[in-house]
Amino acid sequence: MPSLFDSVFLAVLITLMLGIAAISAALHALLTKRDSQSALAWVAFCLVLPLVGPLIYIIFGINRISMRAQRDYRLGTLKAKDDNIAEPEGTSLRPLSYVGETLTGRGLMSANEIKVLENGEALYPAMLEDIRQAQKSVYCATYIFRRDETGCDFVAALTDAQKRGVDVRLIVDGLGELAYPPRIGRALRKSDLNFRYFNPITFAPPSLQLNMRNHRKLLVIDSKIGYTGGQNISDTHLGAREENPKRSLDLHFRFTGKIVDEFERAFLKDWHYCCGNTRSIDHAPANSNLAGSEHWTRLILDGPNENLDRLNELLVGVFSTATKRIWIMTPYFLPGYELVGALIGARLRGIDVRIVLPARTNIHLAHWAAQHNLQHILFKRLNVYLQPEPFVHTKALIIDDNYSLVGSANMDPRSLRLNFELGVEVFSEKFNHSLHEYFERRLALCSQLNEGQLQARPYWMKLRDAIAWLFSPYL
Repeated sequence: MPSLFDSVFLAVLITLMLGIAAISAALHALLTKRDSQSALAWVAFCLVLPLVGPLIYIIFGINRISMRAQRDYRLGTLKAKDDNIAEPEGTSLRPLSYVGETLTGRGLMSANEIKVLENGEALYPAMLEDIRQAQKSVYCATYIFRRDETGCDFVAALTDAQKRGVDVRLIVDGLGELAYPPRIGRALRKSDLNFRYFNPITFAPPSLQLNMRNHRKLLVIDSKIGYTGGQNISDTHLGAREENPKRSLDLHFRFTGKIVDEFERAFLKDWHYCCGNTRSIDHAPANSNLAGSEHWTRLILDGPNENLDRLNELLVGVFSTATKRIWIMTPYFLPGYELVGALIGARLRGIDVRIVLPARTNIHLAHWAAQHNLQHILFKRLNVYLQPEPFVHTKALIIDDNYSLVGSANMDPRSLRLNFELGVEVFSEKFNHSLHEYFERRLALCSQLNEGQLQARPYWMKLRDAIAWLFSPYL
């Protein structure tokens, strides 16, 4: 039976160890967190609850995502041998074009043609036809690839292309394939398609990484045609199917021209990462800049590797240069303080700021958190418009009359900090006008949100939304 001295000694030792753990975790949070409120919350949590605080901080508070991505992802670097133009002759794109150039170190590339493809009804036939016509290569990356009617059509087209001798490569995100059944993996293996999972989810050995997801959507055909946007490969995006309660509306874009070289290079970098390739590989461009092009573009890659915060900083920069309007359409809207501040600054300069959101999203936690956040947005007199069902998954931004940003990223912490995303800057009055028309059509269906509507919610609903908002960095 232990003596009183032994019991006291053990209690003092445990208390000392807990104190050291709490102080160590608090100091780590104090020295590494970029946001003072986050640092203060973690310091208080660790010191007030020394038994569980440090453990929870180790699990949730330390940003291993960026560290792991920077360590692993750089292995697959591809050297670029590309011509890009800082200021194309005959244009006046400064200062807007300077923001992305500063962030990426790269100028602009021409696009010969950009087609806007609305919903799966327009997108999938175009993609499948280009795959069927492919002669050299088909590179495809997607977050969700479902084994439904649309997914099976793509498996058949990719399999036929591979049998013709086309170099077919497919990347499917490991979590996207697992979380959105029916799963496509068995059909891909049965067809013997050349595919890889991006950060696969496995139980033996355990690899349950929910972050570092590849949310990019890319299809590159024969180095000449490139698709990107917000649509995955799924019947969900067949917006005309009213019998499908989970259908969503979205935009995708078909590019030709020099920018396709950048799409291909981005895909190959992801491919070599998935394959564990540690060699630097040259990428030979297949296209040339078109002098006098009416579309000038730049690819912005964003992810928790060396590209961390690129899209967030790009948005802050371009918001600050707007002179006429900033119209935003996004399915998930949980912006950080920098973005909200830039939008408020634009509104104070007399800029027409409009934020167009779905009336209800398909992810409950994200919707609840956004409801809490929107009351602060409205308090700052920013205009928010709600789109009726079906769910609108479109991600698009137009600034003034000649700048647009499209791609895969949502305006939330998961897209801007935790996922691998891409955006395409388009400097073009023609393209801007086509997106402006799309915005106008959607706005005609919208209702404008006001503070009174949010304040009228029951107390329990406000509390639920506020609790969900606490987890917004991970939504």
